This record gives sequence, structure tokens and C-alpha cells, in this order.
Amino acid sequence: MPGFAQASDLSAWKSLQKHHQELGRSIVLKEAFAQDPQRYEKFSRTFTNDVDKSETIFDFSKNFITDETLQLLCQLAREAKVEELRDDMFKGEKINFTEKRAVYHVALRNTENWPMQVDGKSVVEEVNSVLEHMKEFSEEVRSGKWVGYTGKAINTIVNIGIGGSDLGPVMVSEALKPYGKRDMKLHFVSNIDGTHMAEALRDSDPETTLFLVASKTFTTAETTTNANTAKKWFLGHAKDESAIAKHFVALSTNEEEVTKFGIDKKNMFGFADWVGGRYSVWSAIGLSVCLYIGYDNFHDFLAGGHAMDKHFKETPLEQNIPVLGGLLSVWYSDFFGAQTHLVSPFDQYLLHFFEALNSFPSIVTAGMPFK
Repeated sequence: MPGFAQASDLSAWKSLQKHHQELGRSIVLKEAFAQDPQRYEKFSRTFTNDVDKSETIFDFSKNFITDETLQLLCQLAREAKVEELRDDMFKGEKINFTEKRAVYHVALRNTENWPMQVDGKSVVEEVNSVLEHMKEFSEEVRSGKWVGYTGKAINTIVNIGIGGSDLGPVMVSEALKPYGKRDMKLHFVSNIDGTHMAEALRDSDPETTLFLVASKTFTTAETTTNANTAKKWFLGHAKDESAIAKHFVALSTNEEEVTKFGIDKKNMFGFADWVGGRYSVWSAIGLSVCLYIGYDNFHDFLAGGHAMDKHFKETPLEQNIPVLGGLLSVWYSDFFGAQTHLVSPFDQYLLHFFEALNSFPSIVTAGMPFK
């Protein structure tokens, strides 16, 4: 893995500082378009999704940039070894240097079954096994074959989790609401304050509710507290601990704690330690999404993510949409000192994506907060 340096120490950074002082706020977009009729063509990119051949246009022509700005930003990315880090990520190298782990969410959506391994061991088979389990389970629930303790079909899902075990599924289920099962209610409980769970339970029938307890270790304080509240409520109606197995599943790898809770180990959906919390919706943590939109749509979701991974992996920086988006953020926040990011209009289905972006921690490099 390449060594790290503070970005502000790189020569391209100093060139960008000088460039910003010269360009400053003097650039007028109306004039820039008048002077260069090809500005839109020059500063826009098209991503073609291999899955459905749909096209997404990334238009960044209305930004305060010139040809030189783009050239210097890409130079900065190269000096910061973005390409090397990207390649190491796809190789399963431990680029999470604080925890000494791979950052391998791309393996979760590897729908073309590229060879992928961590520590010399293939992870493809394990990922596909979990996906097959999710497919079988979600199809049973959605078809009505899986029934509760009184023989009624499930029509309410309550996902109990916190952080990435909550936020990812929340934002994706909202974004994909048009594909959701209309007669299925979906609740997400993350707050340890009792009213959050109380509101979800008030809208639920114990005979037709399925609880997903999302905690890798099954020891997360907020999650286990809420799970035990749900369990107490459920048993108050069912009066039979064996009924837990029909109404609770675990998104976890701690079999001992899961079975102690009363969940059948067959209803455990695991994931590896190289799955970062903020990206875990692509793993078993996304079971709530899978139940809501159906496995076929969930697989399309994974395939779309893989198509963008392929673009990110294989496309030169100057044409690379996620790289360009990130570089523009650096340009505004670090050189213009911008503290806000306006997106208008904004797709209402993607509302929670703003919250997710604001919740991500800053990256640390060279032992110091990235600036």
C-alpha cells in the first residue's frame, strides 16, 4: 500500500492555491459559456450502466473551473496516489490502516464474480452464499410461505440497528420506494430512547411482524436494548419463547449471543469484518431492503453498484465520475473555503442521502485529520 502524505504538502496543491488566487471569484459562468461554446461537452461525462444500458449524465460545466483547474485537480489526485489506493482496494489490501482491514464493499456487489480475495482467500463464495440465503428467505416472506406463530403472513418489518446498520437501509429503502411491496410496512428503530421503538410497535401486529436485529457482534448497547424491548413486547402477546424463531432474525456473526436471544441460527445472516458500517447496506444488513423491494430488484441494485465500481476501477481520472465529483468537493471546500453545498432541485426519494453524507467521519492520513 502506498505511503500517505498530507495533501497540502503536495506540489499540485500549491499549484492549485496559485491557480485559485489568479482565477479567484473572477470567473463568470455566463462569460465562460460565451467564450467556449463547447464548455458543456468539455465538462460533462456520461455513465452507461452495463446492466440496463441506461445513461446517467454528470454535468459539472456550471462549476467555477477551467481546463487548467481540471488538469491540476487530476494531478493532485495522482500525487495523492488515488489510483494506487483504488487499485489496492480492489485487490483486498488493508487500506483501512487504522483498523488494519480491507475495505471491500465492492466484493459485496461483485455480480460478475470477479476473483476477489483477502489474505489470499477468496471471498466470492462466502458473499454468494449469503446472497442465496437472503434470496430464499426474502422470497418465502414476500410470498407468504413464511408465516408467524399464528399462521399469518408477515406484513411488517422492523429493522433494529444503529449507525450503518440503520442509515444505509433507511436511505436505500426510501430511494427505491417505487419498487417496494405496497402492502408491507417498514420501520427502522435506532434511537435508544424508548419512544422510537414504541412508535414502531404501536403500528405493528405481533402476529404479522418480523424483527431484524442488525448487530455484527450482537452486543451493541442501543441495538440489544431495543431488541429486548421488542422481544418483551412480542412475548407479552405470543406467550411462547419458541415463537421468537418465527419473528426475529439476526444480521450478525455471533452465533452464541444470537441463539441465547432465542433466534434460530438458521436465521442468521453474517458478513465479514472487511464490511465497513457505512457501506454495509450492500451486505446482509440490506436484508430489510431486500424484503421490501424483492430479491430481483435487490440484485439489480447490487449490479448497478458493480457497474459503477467497474467505471471507477477502469476509467482514467479525467473521465472518472466519482473521482471528478470528489475533486470538485476538494476544490470548493479547501480552496474556496465553501462551507455549504447546494443541490437544487433534489430528488425527494434521495433525501436521506444528504444525512448519510453528513454522517461520514473525516479520513485520517499521516496520523493527522485530513484537511
